[in-house]
Formats: sequence, C-alpha cells, structure tokens
Amino acid sequence: MSARRTVLVTGAGGFIGAHLVDRLASLGMQVRALDLRPQVRSARDEVQAHQVNICDPAAVAPLLEGVDTVFHLASLHLEVGADPAAFDAVNVKAAADLVTLAAERGVRRFVHTSSVGVYGDAGRGLPLAESAPKHPDSPYERSKLKGERAVLARGHDAGLELVVLRPAWVYGPGCPRTGKLLRTLEKRQFFYIGRGDNLRHPLYIDEMIDAFTLAAGAGGLHSRIFNVGGPEIMPLRAMVETFARGAKLPIPTLHLPMALGYVAGWGAELAFHAAGHEPPLSRRSLAFFRSNNAWDISAARNELGFEPTIDLDEGVRRTLAGSPVRPVMMVK
Repeated sequence: MSARRTVLVTGAGGFIGAHLVDRLASLGMQVRALDLRPQVRSARDEVQAHQVNICDPAAVAPLLEGVDTVFHLASLHLEVGADPAAFDAVNVKAAADLVTLAAERGVRRFVHTSSVGVYGDAGRGLPLAESAPKHPDSPYERSKLKGERAVLARGHDAGLELVVLRPAWVYGPGCPRTGKLLRTLEKRQFFYIGRGDNLRHPLYIDEMIDAFTLAAGAGGLHSRIFNVGGPEIMPLRAMVETFARGAKLPIPTLHLPMALGYVAGWGAELAFHAAGHEPPLSRRSLAFFRSNNAWDISAARNELGFEPTIDLDEGVRRTLAGSPVRPVMMVK
C-alpha cells in the first residue's frame, strides 16, 4: 500500500482493531477509525475517529467517500446472552450492507475479518485448510460463517476485490483474553477443565496485523479466504505452561472434569444474566478447553507472502514487556 491512501477500519476500538489502526497510521495511511463505543484519544494526526454504529448505513456511507481499502473487524462477539438474531443483524446483514456501500463509493479492496470458529472443532487430524467442512456450534460462529458467505456474494455481484481472513487465537499486549489468562495464573486461580490436551494455534498480534496489510496490498485477489495462524500448534497445557514460565509463575496442575465445567458454565450463565452481567464462565467459553484449533496456513503463505516467525516463547516475552496500544477515542 502506498502512503497517503485513505483506509477505513471498523471495530477500531477493539484489541486487534487498535493495533491495526496504529500500524496503518505508522505507515502513513490516513485512517478513518470507526467503533460503536468511545475510547481513548489518539495522538496521531493520521487518525480520524468516529463513534458510529455499522448497522446505520446513513452514518457509515459518508465515511466511505475517498476510501481505498476497508478493514472490517466490527462484530457482535463476546456477548454470551445475545440471541441468534442479534448476531445475524451485525455479523451478517450489517457486514454485507457495508460491502455494498463500499462498492458504490469506489472502494478498491475490502478485507473482511471472519473466524476459525466457522470450522467448529478441528479434530485431531491434519490442520484444516480453508475448504474443510464447516461445523460451527454457537450463534456467534454460525453468524460468522453466514457473514462470510454474504460478503463474498455481495462483493462478487459488485465486482469488489474482497479478501476474508480467518484468524486463529490472537494474543498480545492489550488483549482481554491474554490479560485474563495472566491474571488467573498470577492469582493461582487457573485450572483446566478437561485434560488440557486439546490443540491451540496461537498467533501474536503483530503477525495478525501483518496479515491485514498483506491482504490489502497483494495483487490479483478476488473472493479469497485465508486462514491466519502462528508458527506453532500445541496442546493447551503446553500453551498455558509457556505463559506461566514466561511470567515466572507456578505451573497450574488442577484439572476438573469437562462435565462439571458444563454444569458450572450453565449455572454461571443463569446467575449472571439474571443480574445483568456477563458470566466469568459460560458453555461457550469452555471451547477454550474443549475444541481443537489446528489450521493450515499454506494458502496465506503462498498467495499473501504471510510467514509467521514469532513463536510462543517470544510472543509471551513481548506481551509481558509491551504496553497495550491505546485505542482511539471515537467522536460523533
């Protein structure tokens, strides 16, 4: 991507979005950063921040004028109590409508953020390629699969260059999930649900951002989907132990049966939703302990030039040493 291009990032206030905005601005891009919630002010002159609901096309449309590339990260994600219709409204309809708006205003490329959750459990075989069968098992995951299909169809009909990225488990400074893991380890409160032998595929945040910039700049891409993961696939137990060793904390050893975890998750959902709060444990969050994550990233290597090199030891070191990227404050 050449300097002075104008790009638009939705979900700019989130963990990945904030890092992406910071990288794009550092490359000299003029960044229009959109998010639903107000955040902390950015000192970068290259960033224009807007508090916008992507479900409101009248508010989004003017911000697409003169934009070269859209990076679409906004989604309904962590809201455990949301019903399927709410997930579909944001992750399917609003995403597809954004593609149409972008095409109408001459946007060159649209980079859509999906999820490896569209596969469901990867199982214990070879890492799954993009064409593998899809078995999403939560409203969020099902909405992300429907969202992929909707944006690809709209992009095809409009002749818009569209690339879909399916990120693996992204971690790093400023990540709420990473922070929660480290806090529970520090407080000696971490325990496994199940044996801890399910596979994880961690990806350090800087290399996720590399994938976004490569997807925006690579030539000849139309309606392509890429898995994006780190250089290592490992059992959950090995991943957690690497975080514990890096932080110089005791290695957790407590394991609870998976059945007990489901009972606890169900009970936490009922109790916390009744009080209007998100539960600390839910049946959906149990996927961290249950599902296998193993993704074939050879297509991204071959077609985008994506080559992850930051192993988990190095990524944990950078996470502990780094400061979170402060998201931009959104203005109406």
